[in-house]
Amino acid sequence: MNTTARSKFFSLALIAALLIISAGCASHTNSPTSNYNEPMNTKWLLEDIDGQGVMDFAHIWVRFDDDGKIYGSGGCNNFRGHYTITNGEFKTGPLAMTRKACPEAINLQEFKFMQALDNVRTMNTGNGLLYMEGDDHQLRFSNTY
Repeated sequence: MNTTARSKFFSLALIAALLIISAGCASHTNSPTSNYNEPMNTKWLLEDIDGQGVMDFAHIWVRFDDDGKIYGSGGCNNFRGHYTITNGEFKTGPLAMTRKACPEAINLQEFKFMQALDNVRTMNTGNGLLYMEGDDHQLRFSNTY
């Protein structure tokens, strides 16, 4: 990837991360767990994006802390920001993201993850898994304890 293409990719990744403002989550009525205590204070490791497996060595993860902080890794770059839960609706604020240079395959997977995370509208837990869904995107995480 040449310098111009890499610069464009990182700009798009940063924009995708910042667009997460509009992401909102609420429990499904058929969810095994309907409160938001279980997903908090836990590191969640991404298992798949839109039903497709991910490169395990990229180690994409996210954590939501009780104090309203969200942070994680897209596989190459780290991100952090804030979230709120109001009337059962989960929303993230703008996320800051580092801008490291990584292999193209990792960059593309990270972009796909951040794009899906930007579109999340619901969050459910069950059997040690976290499911985040919205706008034709699905993320599935396992609990790393």
